[in-house]
Amino acid sequence: MIELPEGYRSRRPSLDDVPAAQRVLDDLESDECGEPRRHDNRLEIDFREPRLDLERDAWLVTAPPGAALPVAALGVVWSPHGSGEMPADVYVHQEHCGRGLGAALLGAIERRAAERVAELPSGVSGTLVVWAQPEEECRVALEERGFTVVRHFFEMEIGLGGALAESRWPDGIAVRALRPGRDERALHAADHEAFAEHYLFEPRSYDEWRHRHIDRPEFDPALWLIAWDGGEIAGYAAATVSEDGGFVDDLAVRRPWRGRGLGSALLHAEFRELAARGAAVARLFVDAQNETGAVAVYERAGMVVSRRFATYGKTLPAAG
Repeated sequence: MIELPEGYRSRRPSLDDVPAAQRVLDDLESDECGEPRRHDNRLEIDFREPRLDLERDAWLVTAPPGAALPVAALGVVWSPHGSGEMPADVYVHQEHCGRGLGAALLGAIERRAAERVAELPSGVSGTLVVWAQPEEECRVALEERGFTVVRHFFEMEIGLGGALAESRWPDGIAVRALRPGRDERALHAADHEAFAEHYLFEPRSYDEWRHRHIDRPEFDPALWLIAWDGGEIAGYAAATVSEDGGFVDDLAVRRPWRGRGLGSALLHAEFRELAARGAAVARLFVDAQNETGAVAVYERAGMVVSRRFATYGKTLPAAG
């Protein structure tokens, strides 16, 4: 049970709620950026995620009668990783900030996370890792509950007008777009190897990976650029394009091919592909403490930090 101000109600969300709930995320993103923007999180994908139990791990707060939008806030806590992390998201529409909705959702998320600690291996402590938007709405509630900043993330961007740099490919590398029905399983394996050391990485089955990356409305195989060294995938870049610009969803280089300029070459090639589709800007999100030095790669490519974010964490007692 969530205690809410008068007129607000909480319930479990369903797939029917996706359009209204997505509006909350998109409005938050647009308000923060000062221009119409689509949020990177797509709820039509999240709500179909096998690891998310909508009946137990998600909360939707409806607005009082007469409000402009039917949904005021949304909270989600994801399945615990084997290493103990439990990611969670809190979104409060800007028209409903300052009324305690974020704090109420945090309480529900923390209680559910405490229950899920029992799913972790014996002796493993759980860490609840929360992304809150807008951050100011939840910061005080997070700090009062003992959360501290655990990681910083950047949004980086580059304008795509004018002349764009050509890619300089390492010797022996051939690049081609993803071939549907032929490359996906090899790409899944390469993706997992390349990202295995990254913060909050969690292995996914092929079907789970495909659900989040391939079987989505905006998927365009021509924007998945795969670098091959003979019969092996050395790295890849994946992007999407919409009315508010291009977005580089993933850039990965496997360890044996790092340090040879492949990441930069893939990035420049992706910029050119996005510009050819009419995108005026390309953006991406990056962990500011990325273990592979990604921030420096993006800066050398001409990208600049346009926004900064923080995630908050709290250690939960180990079960057993």
